[in-house]
Amino acid sequence: MACASHVLVFLFISQLALVTYTTALLCDSCVGLCKSSCEKELNLSLYLHQIAAGPNHNQEQIVSPSFANGFGTTGVNDWPLLDAPQPNANIIARAKGLHIQASQEGGGWFSPFSMVFQEQDSRFNRSTLQVNGMIGPEATGEWAIVGGTGKLAMARGIIKYKFPQIVTSVENYRQLDIHAFYTPQAV
Repeated sequence: MACASHVLVFLFISQLALVTYTTALLCDSCVGLCKSSCEKELNLSLYLHQIAAGPNHNQEQIVSPSFANGFGTTGVNDWPLLDAPQPNANIIARAKGLHIQASQEGGGWFSPFSMVFQEQDSRFNRSTLQVNGMIGPEATGEWAIVGGTGKLAMARGIIKYKFPQIVTSVENYRQLDIHAFYTPQAV
């Protein structure tokens, strides 16, 4: 014969199980997890065209401190991101932001910028990727993708870059291999 304590334990455990099951059914969408993957993956190669001086320059020095090795020098940039390393290639996006000489030894530029996709790009029309990283004297490097807007909302990932083509001492093309995950906004 069951004693009262066994009945109470049984009732308590069955109520707990019922509440847990019901909460899981009702609040499955509350936890923010998708039943299928919400994230999309982006793999894209673009070419950043940088022109430091001349009539078609796309960056400008705005702060010139007197520190050794140009430490603290700050520039603003509007670099086009092209589909090929050629002057007449299609502009897919623009890298709009800053580059700051952040190394007292020289040659280390911190570059935070927004990668703004052009209106003509139907995939990512005016969406952005927020990018941070260092540009050093090395021919290769990486930047962090720390956010995104529009169709690239909540992006995170990396951009690996290398210099496939240096045109002159003031003009170059930097190949950007973009790998990111993002969560498209619901319509």
